[in-house]
Amino acid sequence: MLKEIACLYFNHAKIYFHNGLNVVLGDDEAKNSIGKSTALMVVDFVQGGDSFLADDAGAIKALGHHYYDFMFAFSGVNYYFSRSTDRSEIVHVCDEDYSRLEEISIDVFRGKLKILYGLENQENSYRGIVSPFSRIWKKGGLEPDQPFIGFLKEPNGPAIGRLIDLFGRSSDIASEKKGMDEQKERKKLISSSMNAQIIPNIDKSQYQANKNSIRDNSEKIEELKQGLGGAINAYEALFDASLRQMKQRKNDLTDARNELQSKVRRLQREISGITSRLSANIALVAEFFPSVNVDKIEQVEAFHQKIGSIVKKELKDELAVSLDQDNLLSNEILALDSGIRTALESKGMPDDLFNRAFELKENTDKALDENRYFEKKIQLDEAIKISSKRLDMIYTRIFLDIESKINSKLKAFNKVVYGAKRNSSELRIKNANSYSFTCPDDTGTGKSYAGLIGFDMSILSLTRLPFVIHDSVIYKNIEVAATRRIIRILSAIKGKQIFLSFDEAHKFGTSTENILTKYKVLKLSHTELLYKKDWREKK
Repeated sequence: MLKEIACLYFNHAKIYFHNGLNVVLGDDEAKNSIGKSTALMVVDFVQGGDSFLADDAGAIKALGHHYYDFMFAFSGVNYYFSRSTDRSEIVHVCDEDYSRLEEISIDVFRGKLKILYGLENQENSYRGIVSPFSRIWKKGGLEPDQPFIGFLKEPNGPAIGRLIDLFGRSSDIASEKKGMDEQKERKKLISSSMNAQIIPNIDKSQYQANKNSIRDNSEKIEELKQGLGGAINAYEALFDASLRQMKQRKNDLTDARNELQSKVRRLQREISGITSRLSANIALVAEFFPSVNVDKIEQVEAFHQKIGSIVKKELKDELAVSLDQDNLLSNEILALDSGIRTALESKGMPDDLFNRAFELKENTDKALDENRYFEKKIQLDEAIKISSKRLDMIYTRIFLDIESKINSKLKAFNKVVYGAKRNSSELRIKNANSYSFTCPDDTGTGKSYAGLIGFDMSILSLTRLPFVIHDSVIYKNIEVAATRRIIRILSAIKGKQIFLSFDEAHKFGTSTENILTKYKVLKLSHTELLYKKDWREKK
């Protein structure tokens, strides 16, 4: 736990802290700008927070950049550190005299605190765990109906996830959530591949049409088989792997040659100066003036095309390469044609019969391929739906358990503070992205803030949350009698730390004033400020 903070600019050079309640006590006139909230900001700063750096209190602006030395104690071992406002991303590890020994990053420091506080099994970061419960003016966490958000307007999902983590229930959903996330990732991959036309993309009507086509083609293939009069060797040729490969290779090469020949024609036009746009324009002229000499127009336009010699040479080189490729493709296609004819003759099958069978087989395979991806997508949708239902059931069990524990504590807290006849605040978690924290039939401001305090006390007692920080503004609207009882509850907390700023102690009676004085770690007033320098009034 935090044991001390020292600063050269403090009026009290060093502030000592202890187990349980730690009170920064203001004066009886409730004077503002004396350093109560700033002191809590400093506590948050040495706990790895960054809100102090926003300098709303004016400390950095008035004092310039400065540093804080501080010490934690865990299991009888003291750990000394120092952090400055100008290099806040660095924390210095120190000896007991605060001589700096080494530098560590703020992330390493936070990770160290997470381990020292026994939070290493929590999925959230150290600051993710403690920051929502550092309720300080200008920092945040003061919304009574959102008791565990990390920042203003944070979505409910992460906040609920943080609460699940605090109660050590993240592992209950981890396996199912991981499986569902993997299924969603696979579905996303399939959808992206379909959109990019890497794999077939069909809808339900096309899927059904494919099924019909597969059925019809199967019947036609069966008819071909029967028409062969039992010539099994000829029928087997329909599914001969070598023949199919040659036929498919020929189709692929034919497509490639067609593209290549289009490229050759384009290069020939560009070399002669006849671009695609120019060809279109000439064709348009010929359409309206049938008697025009198109060749003459092309010759004249080509003459006016000022193609540089270097560009023309590059085009000619590319054309030569393309013509060579075209020649190679044509030769390979001829060789495949010869191979297919030879294979068919050896099996006694006419060429046209093979082509018909191949076409049927190719169309069937295409339909089967399209339907297979469609079915895979549908299967993933169904698996995600089933996994989502299982996850919802797991969440429901977790939420009921967390609700029951917190609401039980809230009822006990409320009974002490307001009596058994007043309704207590209630937490209701509707789903993984929605919750409410209200007091049924009692929505007064004071009751709401009392519920916020009760929530923090519940979390302190039910989880490994190590501390809470409460600014005095939380207590301003709570009834005096209720505040007296709340202070008694806070003073009974042991094993954790509560950092509380409070003023006007006298109006709560002698007993409460004695408790606040007993647990006081710092006394501030209009004449006794947190820092040596007073920047409240402009000079």
